[in-house]
Amino acid sequence: MNQPVRYATERIALRLLAAVAAVLIFRFALPFVWDALSPFIIAIPIAAALQPLIRVFERRLHMNRGAAVAFWVVLFAAAMLALVYWFVSFAVGQIVTVASNAPTLVNGAIGVLREASDRILDAAEKLSGTVSDSLRDSLNTGFKWLGEQGTALAGATLNLLLGFASSLPYALVYANFLILGVYFITRRYPALHDRIFPPKPEAAAEDSITMLRRSAVRGVIGYVRVQVLWFILLMVLSTVFFQFMGFQYAALIGVVAALLEMIPQFGCGVFFIPWAAVCFIIQDSHSGWVIVAFYSVYSMMRRLIDPKLLGVNLGMSPLLSLVGMFVGMRLGGVLGLILGPIAMVVLVSAVHARIFDGLAHDVALLVRYMKVRWRLGRDTDPVNVEK
Repeated sequence: MNQPVRYATERIALRLLAAVAAVLIFRFALPFVWDALSPFIIAIPIAAALQPLIRVFERRLHMNRGAAVAFWVVLFAAAMLALVYWFVSFAVGQIVTVASNAPTLVNGAIGVLREASDRILDAAEKLSGTVSDSLRDSLNTGFKWLGEQGTALAGATLNLLLGFASSLPYALVYANFLILGVYFITRRYPALHDRIFPPKPEAAAEDSITMLRRSAVRGVIGYVRVQVLWFILLMVLSTVFFQFMGFQYAALIGVVAALLEMIPQFGCGVFFIPWAAVCFIIQDSHSGWVIVAFYSVYSMMRRLIDPKLLGVNLGMSPLLSLVGMFVGMRLGGVLGLILGPIAMVVLVSAVHARIFDGLAHDVALLVRYMKVRWRLGRDTDPVNVEK
């Protein structure tokens, strides 16, 4: 084997070794590091985000850096604690209300489903009596199972709340470490930044790794930003709309719809469409049309705006995003649907950064070498493989 081919083989072997090392790092090393250092890891981007505000106080108000850092860290901690308190109290209040009324809600839901099934059975007059009775018995068995599962779910929810309450002492300790980490990292952020990323004397040309990192991070952040935007928008719109229309538990409806909307290709339709269908079956046409109207307007708005948002934030065409979703679904199910577009962003960024050019050259060199070996035979060395 001549020198270029041997070097190409070695480079491919090194890339495979690096891929195995990356899998081991993501599987074992990163979870350990996150468990041990997560408060300080979270504190780093928070400290970076506070730097512009601190510089404004230093330059405009001529405030000492220590005082500016203390002011913004205290303000940030107060805002986060207030937001967490509001969210927890809201969520716990909604969950406790639902759990305490679980028997009533479960019985009401079963009653609605039973009424809908009775109407369907009454409409099926052409079925024989035996078939109708058998179908009714099956539905009754299903309703009994739903009642048992609903009661069990209410108990599990209360147990979850008790577990959450028991974890509050650790959460307070964790928050204390997080706030202190934000303060100390923010105060020393310029020195730490210069030590990790020393300033270059001259602006050098951006290499492929730097381009890949920036493009991939920008794409991932853009995708997450789009999903979070739709999550917040749907939660607010559905809560306000159904509260205005007089629906009970409008806030809970908004949260459930927003969570389902985070699942690509499924979305809130798996919640609104069956709900509207049941309303029409039990002849509650007003509620059914209200649900259909809201879902139709929201779906149309998302179909019109979403491609532009994805194109602007991901730097990638909606077609490639769709391909990433489908491939991710085939490889990883629901989780693949979420991670597929992110992986496609990284892949496209790597292609633009010409990361695969070296691998393609090495593979082409080996293919040419094998072609020459095939033509000349095993005992004849290939001549001028690189030409």
